[in-house]
Amino acid sequence: MIIDITLMLFLGFFILLLVTVFVHMFFLVPYVPSTNRVVEKMISAAHLKAKETVYDLGCGDGRLLLSAEKKKVKTVGFEIAPLVFLLALLRKIMARSKTHICFKSFFSANLSKANVIFCYLIPNVMPRLALKIKKECKKGTRIVSNTFHIPGLKPHRIYAKDAPAGTPTVYVYKI
Repeated sequence: MIIDITLMLFLGFFILLLVTVFVHMFFLVPYVPSTNRVVEKMISAAHLKAKETVYDLGCGDGRLLLSAEKKKVKTVGFEIAPLVFLLALLRKIMARSKTHICFKSFFSANLSKANVIFCYLIPNVMPRLALKIKKECKKGTRIVSNTFHIPGLKPHRIYAKDAPAGTPTVYVYKI
């Protein structure tokens, strides 16, 4: 009986792993977690205010959401890779967080309620994201992008790469 349960757990994990690998390959979206220094740089660049609504597009393991939540903001993350999503849920539970993590593509989400949007996405996704932002975001929405510029949007502020500190360029846009 114990062997059956162990085997079932192993098979379940293996299937989730295969689905996650497929999602990363099919959507060309790798899981590359930001360091704590990068998370703090992005949160600082966003100038978060209490009670704002913050979205993290491709939230990964949720670390940025959990850090942002300390600023008394409402946090919402979107993730499509199953294992990474489960990792984010686990971190949320362990932190006793109120953040909301959605297992879905941010392209199928409505961004209109966000005051701040965080993203660390690969360049080939950015043109489509720019169109979505222009269509759905309200005036005053701030977008903070780790490493990659969003074509079609003019940066409000650029925080330069700091190699000694290990932080990349961070772009801030204001709609």
